Amino acid sequence: MITTPVPQSVEPRRFLGWRMVGLAILAGAFTGPGQTVGVSVFIDSFIADLQLSRDQVSLAYLIGTMVGATAMPVVGQLIDQYGVRRAQLVIASLFGLALLNMSFVQSWIWLTVGFVFIRMLGQGSLSMVSTVTVAVWFDRLRGRAIGFTGMGVAAGIALTPIVLNQIINQFGWRATWRIAAIAVPAVLLPAAWFFLVSRPTDVGQVPDGVVYQDEDGNAAAPNWGYNRSEAIRIPSFWVILAVTTLTSMLITGLNFHAINLFVQNGLSKDEAALMFLPQILGASGSGLLLGALVDRTNGRLLPAVSMLALTGSHLLATVLNSTSLVIIYALSLGVTAGFARTVSSSLLAKWFGSAHIGSLNGLLTLMGVAGSALGPITLSIAQGRLGSYASAALLLAALPALAAVAAMVVTPPPSRAAA
Repeated sequence: MITTPVPQSVEPRRFLGWRMVGLAILAGAFTGPGQTVGVSVFIDSFIADLQLSRDQVSLAYLIGTMVGATAMPVVGQLIDQYGVRRAQLVIASLFGLALLNMSFVQSWIWLTVGFVFIRMLGQGSLSMVSTVTVAVWFDRLRGRAIGFTGMGVAAGIALTPIVLNQIINQFGWRATWRIAAIAVPAVLLPAAWFFLVSRPTDVGQVPDGVVYQDEDGNAAAPNWGYNRSEAIRIPSFWVILAVTTLTSMLITGLNFHAINLFVQNGLSKDEAALMFLPQILGASGSGLLLGALVDRTNGRLLPAVSMLALTGSHLLATVLNSTSLVIIYALSLGVTAGFARTVSSSLLAKWFGSAHIGSLNGLLTLMGVAGSALGPITLSIAQGRLGSYASAALLLAALPALAAVAAMVVTPPPSRAAA
């Protein structure tokens, strides 16, 4: 059915959606201490001070992340029920406490429990708040909004290991966790309390700031959607799920061991931390490009493109024998992450609607966080068995290559927007 935008007249004040994008970027960026790139700069400290092996730390990360992931479907439903504003207030407060707990870690069990909560609350729950905030405030412009959000979040997260590494060098790793524990709620609680609005309807506005009309002049409400039980019976939902899971698993594995990988290829630890910067450029450019494509097309081939990019990143990981190739590799990881974020955020809402977006995102986040749990230990074991990161990356490249083939034959579900 043909629809055309007409000026939104429900609420005379300026559309707040782009302000929500800024707040979503802020929330997403402050997940950094709970993300793999943030945790990666603490790995050597855990190994040295807690007298653990790299495999033991990877196993703790796996268990902590997997256990934390189990809460994601429930968190998604609660976000749908109570809105992103209340969710951010609660989650940011708890995340601050979880970060504080990391500064007191004394054993492998304590480390594992610490990973449970920083992964559940940071990488999982707070990231979901960021994603859902944008999804409910936009419809036809969702791809571009997600693209801008991804650019800002990627920049914030990529800067996290650089900032944390400098603080560790100056104050030590335990004090660094305490500083992060103060910074997160100090920024995110006022942002949510004073500025965040859960849905456009809460202030008399509509997604995109415009009302869409069909060819008969009737308003076409964009707040439609498949519920979770319906979505899991549709093949294209599993394609998006595969993109989310594999990207999270494989990029997390590479980033978790990035410092060790780069040092083995001749970089210092400080230089290795700087290699997260090219990921900002890659994620920013790819997120904006795919976001625009999602707005203008049905996005059918974008999951396959995302998986091919992930395959290429792993192939690059096998030839890191010069600084230029290391930079290109880091850039490619950013491109891949930007592709996957756009597919899992924009394409999910485009194909399955936003009425139950929190619930659907809960399942995607569950699988994404579970994938990120498997990534570090999978790469660690493969590297140990095969003798090098290059051989391990080559073997793991087969997974996204197979997913790309499957994605090429799947079509989007029928839209219910006009129902």
